[in-house]
Amino acid sequence: METYKHPLVGIFASKGQKKDAFRGDITVFKAIQKELKEKGVLSFVFTTAGIHEKGITGYVYFEGYKRWGKISFPFPDLIYNRISTRSEESSLEFQHLHELYRQKEKPFFNPCFFNKWDCHLILSQEKNLQIYLPATWMYTKQSDLVTLLHTYPSLYVKPVNGYKGSGIIKVMKNEHHFTVQTALEKRTLSNVEFSNWLENSLKPNLYIMQEEVQTDKFETCKYDLRVLCMYTKGRYTSVGIGVRKARKESIVTHVPNGGEILPFHKVQDRCSIKQIDWLANEVGNTLTKNIGFIGEFSMDIGLTSTGFPLLFEVNSKPMIFDEKDIQHKRIILLSELFLSLTKNSSIR
Repeated sequence: METYKHPLVGIFASKGQKKDAFRGDITVFKAIQKELKEKGVLSFVFTTAGIHEKGITGYVYFEGYKRWGKISFPFPDLIYNRISTRSEESSLEFQHLHELYRQKEKPFFNPCFFNKWDCHLILSQEKNLQIYLPATWMYTKQSDLVTLLHTYPSLYVKPVNGYKGSGIIKVMKNEHHFTVQTALEKRTLSNVEFSNWLENSLKPNLYIMQEEVQTDKFETCKYDLRVLCMYTKGRYTSVGIGVRKARKESIVTHVPNGGEILPFHKVQDRCSIKQIDWLANEVGNTLTKNIGFIGEFSMDIGLTSTGFPLLFEVNSKPMIFDEKDIQHKRIILLSELFLSLTKNSSIR
């Protein structure tokens, strides 16, 4: 097999439906390859199907031909994990490759999807971070939720492995009934109906319960910040902040559920970028210490009426940012990070 004098980066993607295909953020993969090529770094996209004993068969995009070519490579100096399903991360092929890179002390990031509960436990162990985290509990049985609703007037219930706002539920208790609200509907239930709903809808240990915090509003609608965080120049920093505003009365801000993209400058004076930057570094260092090197992640942050940031969620594999300036900066910083990691394997 051919050897390469220049650094080699492998972008680990999910298998496509057809043979010799992959899926994921294809435009991002192309942009990364182009940016790395200009820095003298060769990169390729691969799936679990391309892993074999002596190396990896992957794909390179040839701009002149406007198509992907299939090429065999040795094991790359660095792997960027963009697998899009948890089931693929559980596969033997993924696990074996991850273990190989751990043993050889080669960079492999981000190592895995985050589980919301595990992530909360890790971050809540750091005293510096505790005041930034809403009160959160694991759902193990019906009485957990009912008991909490005597203290907290409303709770958010979230799947531990959910993403893009999927499966989020808001639950409220009034004197004689319960209210259950999803992204699509709002229902009022009697005690018996609520008990039946819990039995049918929430499985133990697959959901977390989180206190609802009254956050700042924009034009009477809730909003939150999507903060892209990356490891650059020896620390984690926030490299871009997007804003997502919910439609009126909605419990989620995600665009697929009717949310709206707001320019950051419209709320910039309501928060401290310096404080958010500090939070990015603390969260990044804490997760890396407990899970393995995290090259990039995103934070979903709500602001109190006084501008204090509350960390609702951390995502290990940020999606494409709709804000083109943030996405462009991300590609440049990723390529710079890949270059530095392949030259300095002491960062893991």
